[in-house]
Amino acid sequence: MVAVTPVRSDEPKSDAVERLLDHVAALPFEIAALLADRGFYAGASIERLDAAASVALPVIRGGKQMAEKLDTTISYWTEYVMYEGSERELRFPLAVCVSYQQGNRGKHGLLVRAYVACDLADRTPKEVEALYQKRSAIETAFRTMREARARTSTTDPTVRLLFVLVSFLLRNLWLIVRWGVLATPRRGGRALPAWFRFEVFREWIDHVLDDTLDRKWEAPTNGVGIPATYSQLDAG
Repeated sequence: MVAVTPVRSDEPKSDAVERLLDHVAALPFEIAALLADRGFYAGASIERLDAAASVALPVIRGGKQMAEKLDTTISYWTEYVMYEGSERELRFPLAVCVSYQQGNRGKHGLLVRAYVACDLADRTPKEVEALYQKRSAIETAFRTMREARARTSTTDPTVRLLFVLVSFLLRNLWLIVRWGVLATPRRGGRALPAWFRFEVFREWIDHVLDDTLDRKWEAPTNGVGIPATYSQLDAG
């Protein structure tokens, strides 16, 4: 599910958070956790997110107090005070996570990250970080969406939103075909075809839209399809 709300340049992010959470509150399920990016690292946004559910979001490095919190070689829990001494003072749990870069991307040594971690005290700092890393699927979704999005110079928000929605639909269709049609059945689940990248799927779409292109692909189906429990919709 994707919820979208327009945000004016002069509007606080906390107001946009409020509108999105109002949409989510109307749905028939509870929020397990809110994983926000560091763009929401502000007092008003943190307070609004914390009032709705557990929160994990990375901090913005800066200031003597934060530097002292990050000057460590071990993961630990602590408390951070934002806007200390002012009327806006805000205190929240801070999960400081230390990991070792063993040559990943050519980097070595300690890597220290910190996360606002409201209502997550039952987890270790490393578990908070693992929870936040679930956002990677969201980041991947947006990256692949952009690969399929039509380019336009129009400033009409309706047209631009339409192009975004179509690109997300194409991505979702790719996921359905990859898992429901091409994935190989095996014990414990299905093996996803590594060759069926999103760019390959886009080539399929190009082929259908342009009958002058030569067909260069062949894909045997798995003969299983998607289970009825996943494909049926309840009209009641």
